[in-house]
Amino acid sequence: MLIFKNLLKNPINNPLLLTSRVNTYITRYTLTYIRTNFTQAKMSTVEGTAATYTTPGSDFANVLKPTNFKIDFDAVKPSQLVLKALASPINPADLSQIVGGYNEPKRFTDLGTTPNDPVSVGGNEGVFKVVHVGSDAGSEFKVGDHVIPLLPSFGTWRSYATAEPKDLIKVNGISVDQASTISINPSTAYQILNQYVTDWDTKGGNDWIVQNSGNSQVSKFVIQLAKALYNVNVISVIRDGKPQEVTDELIKLGAKHVINESEFTKEDFDITKYTNGGNVRLALNGSSDPTVPSLVKSLSKNGTLVSFGVVGGTKIEYDARLQLFKNLSTRSFWLTANTYANPDLKKDTVEKLVEIYKTGKISDVPYNKVSYKAGQDLAKLVVDAIAESKKSGKQVIFYE
Repeated sequence: MLIFKNLLKNPINNPLLLTSRVNTYITRYTLTYIRTNFTQAKMSTVEGTAATYTTPGSDFANVLKPTNFKIDFDAVKPSQLVLKALASPINPADLSQIVGGYNEPKRFTDLGTTPNDPVSVGGNEGVFKVVHVGSDAGSEFKVGDHVIPLLPSFGTWRSYATAEPKDLIKVNGISVDQASTISINPSTAYQILNQYVTDWDTKGGNDWIVQNSGNSQVSKFVIQLAKALYNVNVISVIRDGKPQEVTDELIKLGAKHVINESEFTKEDFDITKYTNGGNVRLALNGSSDPTVPSLVKSLSKNGTLVSFGVVGGTKIEYDARLQLFKNLSTRSFWLTANTYANPDLKKDTVEKLVEIYKTGKISDVPYNKVSYKAGQDLAKLVVDAIAESKKSGKQVIFYE
């Protein structure tokens, strides 16, 4: 590198520059030098803000408050990276965490390089861009990389953050839209498909999945991944009264059938009319609502009921004779628990999903975008987005 530095000082007088090979080397060195030095040098301090809370509660307008901070790159720990937020979703689990009793949040006193009063930061999912790499942060990450948190409770509702490399996963090569939501819904779908069945009938295409909450974000990824990876057919059960557009979207994503709850829960409902006697190996319960008995009834022999959500209720009831005579299994799935127990599994899941996205085998699942501009009250923006999510669905904050 010293040789190239000298060449750059006297480019005209050095005869070596007459060769195209040396020109190529110098160009590469120059670009690398600029990226690793000047890019970081032009930004020495950033002002950030976060949507924070100190006590749990469901009155989000009063619970969530803005906390402002500064990050001085010269004062950042040498082992850390500085991250700029690109996008962060608002998920039901985030709200449950703020209300209390779900996934204990972290307390932060180091949002910036000057200590702040202890606060918790909302948000468990999001994508960031690396804007500074500490001198002892290793070589795995570089300025410009897109990253997501490895573990929950990172506190993603903030415009800037600092983090250790070990707490991040690189997600280069996919869009910000995809990376912002890859950590929870697609990861849940992927792990469920791989955790409970390991011998899908990929050639015969005779395996089936039936799921309630059939138009949820998770369900939409189950539909796509099941078909793309294992040639598995999916039946989605949705609430009555949904517009035709909902059914059309699910069919377009790859659902074999879409059934209304009122039909599915009839006493004489027969799943074999839809499966032609196929093997219903998984019944996915994302809501714990009155459809659960029908999910269990629809399973084939040796099938498995997997419960991963309780938005529709807290009780799971079904005919025990079905479990006995069909040898059925009932299991629970919680991505957060899986991630804490085996962080490497989460990293492997995300990396595989990145590659699947790159192949085009799965599509983006639409959501609503909310724009944040520097200087805005981020906490108020989040509160407004929470209210809007009840009317128009999933909200994702995009930072300028």
